[in-house]
Amino acid sequence: MSEFTKAINIDKIACPFHVFALKKGLEEIGDDEVLKVTTGGISVSNELAAACHSLGHEVEAAEESGKALLFVRKKADSPGKE
Repeated sequence: MSEFTKAINIDKIACPFHVFALKKGLEEIGDDEVLKVTTGGISVSNELAAACHSLGHEVEAAEESGKALLFVRKKADSPGKE
């Protein structure tokens, strides 16, 4: 899932703003497209991956040049989709 449509950065957990940033990024791409999220570390990645799973999206974790990354594939039939 290394090809992506849009990229965003979420450096830290700041309830609930990190999840809002994730949702905003997902709103800006189409169904089955991929959002690349560069995170501030493993704890941020784990938190965001859990949020993605609860929203029904596919997530793949990776590391690039010491940075924690998530590749999130937006699913059309995910819960809470407006």
